[in-house]
Amino acid sequence: MTEKKMLSIEIDGKKFEAEAGRSVIDVADEVGIAIPRFCYHDKLSIAASCRMCLVDIERMPKPMPACATQIADGMIIRTRNEKARAAQKAVMEFLLINHPLDCPVCDQGGECELQDNSVEFGQKHSTYIEEKRHYEKINIGPLVETYMNRCIQCTRCVRFGEEIAGLRELGGVDRGDRLEITTYVKHSMTSEVSGNIIDLCPVGALTAKPSKFQGRPWEYKKHDSISIHDGLGTNTSIHTLRGNIARVVSRQNEAINQVWIADRDRFSYEANFSVDRTQAPMIQNEKQQLVKTDWLSGLKATRMVIEGAVKNFGADQVGIFVSPSATVEEQLLTAKLAKALGIKKIDARLRQIDFSGDAVEPKFRSLGLPIADVKALDRIFLVGADPRLEMPVLAIDIRQAVKDGAKVAMLNAYDTDQLHPTEALITSPKDWVNVLSVILKTVAGHTGATIAPELSAIVNNATTDVDVAHAAQLFMQEGKHWIVLGKDAVSHPDFSVIRALAQNIATASHGAFGYLSEGANLTGAYLAGVAKGNTHQMLTDGLKAYILVGAIDPEHDFIERKVALTALKQAELVVALTPFASEALLDLATIILPAAAWGETDGSLMNVEGTLQTVKAAAEPLFEAKPLWKILRVLGNEFELSGFDYVTCADVLADHQAALSTAGQGNQMPYANNLRVKDWRNDALVAVPMESIYSMDAYARRSEALQATPLAPRKRVTGDLSITQTQWVIEGQEFGVRSTAKMAANCLRIPREYGLMIDYYEAIEG
Repeated sequence: MTEKKMLSIEIDGKKFEAEAGRSVIDVADEVGIAIPRFCYHDKLSIAASCRMCLVDIERMPKPMPACATQIADGMIIRTRNEKARAAQKAVMEFLLINHPLDCPVCDQGGECELQDNSVEFGQKHSTYIEEKRHYEKINIGPLVETYMNRCIQCTRCVRFGEEIAGLRELGGVDRGDRLEITTYVKHSMTSEVSGNIIDLCPVGALTAKPSKFQGRPWEYKKHDSISIHDGLGTNTSIHTLRGNIARVVSRQNEAINQVWIADRDRFSYEANFSVDRTQAPMIQNEKQQLVKTDWLSGLKATRMVIEGAVKNFGADQVGIFVSPSATVEEQLLTAKLAKALGIKKIDARLRQIDFSGDAVEPKFRSLGLPIADVKALDRIFLVGADPRLEMPVLAIDIRQAVKDGAKVAMLNAYDTDQLHPTEALITSPKDWVNVLSVILKTVAGHTGATIAPELSAIVNNATTDVDVAHAAQLFMQEGKHWIVLGKDAVSHPDFSVIRALAQNIATASHGAFGYLSEGANLTGAYLAGVAKGNTHQMLTDGLKAYILVGAIDPEHDFIERKVALTALKQAELVVALTPFASEALLDLATIILPAAAWGETDGSLMNVEGTLQTVKAAAEPLFEAKPLWKILRVLGNEFELSGFDYVTCADVLADHQAALSTAGQGNQMPYANNLRVKDWRNDALVAVPMESIYSMDAYARRSEALQATPLAPRKRVTGDLSITQTQWVIEGQEFGVRSTAKMAANCLRIPREYGLMIDYYEAIEG
């Protein structure tokens, strides 16, 4: 590797050495010398439009923008002399000419870069007496509030959309002093990461609409937190006002999310105040109705019914489903309680059907490489994966890799627009095994790699009409390769075979192999011991008792929704420890214990690269809710079990450090011996998964702001069909469908939000 040339420069009388090619402002930031700026941001391209960073450089005829000027050997820079200060003050005067005096009512007041710089560089009096420029207010959706009279045309929001989000929804219209930042066509923003423009805006032109006028920045208390929506471990900061969560903003972590967060990370806190919050313990009375009770009665009743179920039906007739987003501590205590009671049927993999490969399951399903390495990949193969839906911030890294020359291939039943060029293999789930088999055969034939003996019969008999030549060619070339399985692959009835084929392709191409994990803490679920059952079997067996731990909506969170609702309906006992109670859960549950929501409890999450992150509660639980780990601990005491004497959440973690070791983790596992392909019906349509990004988890579903966006679930059609949520489709009833080239032949995507009782991958007559 060639060493970078080091240059000697001087800034404000101090000498430094820095790498050639760096800008003046970049070096100044590194050594702690403050240069004012508005348009510059270290994650965006250089615009040099605001001119606020003008500095005096020796032998230059005029002040130069520090953001757009590269350092040179022997360069002498002055950021605070008379010439530099005069230029900076002149720029500030121009910026303030049209800026309204909105500080008393502006949400940005107190954390505004324009405010801060105007204090230091602004004039006491303005020489401008003409009327200020005014813009018509624009509505860009329910998430971002606009006050474009405050805009200083720094173009950070425009560059973010084009360079980071991949959607240029904002841009400059007109020119000169009439330049306006607006949408090209008046509509709501549709990016899943659009809220980042709120953090980027240096003034109060773009602010968070749900938290508008709630409080001042200096009134908020800031609490470090983690995203609850996916396994990336995105760092956030929860701001509370008078003890309640008021807003969520991004928190920098270069190794994970850099400075970006998804809109669901930012706005889903509204769920904590939803009408679905469980407010007090509820027990079913003799009329089969849930009635509120006190905690002592609720805990005793829970102990009695679980104890009775184990005694009367046997522990093998009790199943526990754990949310894949429950904290490590909650999962550890659930596993400990289950073990003490002799309950072995416990799982957090709610969106999986095929468990035939569990004998060769890895220690946990990881990304297969460090998150920070994704941007440096050369070839990426998305198998049943939609990063924009599953891990929006990771999708940003993938787009960055593509900008730097990476090639992406995708296998799915529908074309998911990843906002970058993609070699899309769109085919029915029936054909996925054949497509992967042909790709493996092609790649292995080129590289000389071995096809696993366990796969040889499947691979040798595989044929497909899909043109896989270009996709296979990508993985015959040198470079850093990554084959990753997404939610549609994991929920596929042939998951075990698909996983084995993808793993073999990764081996044959000398690449990494990984997963886009379900939930925020499936990694922790594996290590805690609550991802070792068989969700499909637990549901189809129709157990006598079920326990739901964490934020689980049974009508949404199981991939086999129809099977799940049927199993829970026929069960003698359903106990739910949850922060939310949907209509379906209220109809099914025997006992509900109210758990604290995210942001109201201490806890730890482990992301898809095995990084454990611990956070403290930002607010007190609402109503009578209690932290879930405390509920589980007290239940252990109710059962008079030893080892449930923890005082703090940290005590739980400290007691299980050995179990949480990630040593020896690797996704490359031996191949299962019993690999079989599902016997698909060739004459039937296949229902394939279709979920909105804002219906993927219990928190996003309950955010009013997110549900008002264009990306939210479409309106249910059950009303038009004259059926209720728990009824099956009645033969003869009709609703419209649309044919599209983005969809594989003989496949049907029905949004889960329609409420139709059709399970994904189910064969449909017609």
